Amino acid sequence: MKQDFDPSDNLKKISLYTFIAFLSISAFFAIASVLTGRFGEFELKVLITTSVIAIASICSLCCSAYSSRKQNTVPSYSGIALAGASAVMLILGVWAEIAAEGYWKSTAILSIFAFASAHSLALLAVRLRAEHAWVQFVTVINIFTFATVISATILGEISNEGNVKFVTMLAILAALETLVIPILGRLVKVKGSQVREVLSLTKRVDGAYEDKHGTLYEVKKISDKPPGSI
Repeated sequence: MKQDFDPSDNLKKISLYTFIAFLSISAFFAIASVLTGRFGEFELKVLITTSVIAIASICSLCCSAYSSRKQNTVPSYSGIALAGASAVMLILGVWAEIAAEGYWKSTAILSIFAFASAHSLALLAVRLRAEHAWVQFVTVINIFTFATVISATILGEISNEGNVKFVTMLAILAALETLVIPILGRLVKVKGSQVREVLSLTKRVDGAYEDKHGTLYEVKKISDKPPGSI
């Protein structure tokens, strides 16, 4: 049977396995620290490193979900690059013990936009009806507005009450939209389950069957009786 190679599937597997591996390492390392009674600076750095890699893997998984649904790898790889760059900067800053304020502000802003990209792509990967597509568009704008405001707050060290209220409002809207989009996606699945798909096959000389795209199938008869007959 002919199968098309989909790089997004491999990317999802790698991201998922990496997440599981480093999350497990973090858990076992934490357990070992508790049992031995040793939890110093080195142990803390290792725990932070494994946790950062696990979180970056989840962000990559969200990004790869978009490419598998939309057949567009550019946004996915851009999001993965952001997640990888922020993870590297975080780990480097921890182990090199960088104290420069500018470095940590840059790292924080990069991490914020990495999360925003992964969050947006995960929600854009959900299939919605045409009349609900605007919800995804508004959600992406809200998420990146939230990320921009948080970044500006970090850079300008803004702490006034108005800014806090605005950030809180954006966060609540983002949470609401994150819950609504998967629910709207369920409506597509319910509607789609009621529609029969027709697959047209042509029998080849070698006994295999082929569709209009050239994909090969092996057909096996299950029953001679029509559905519903006794």
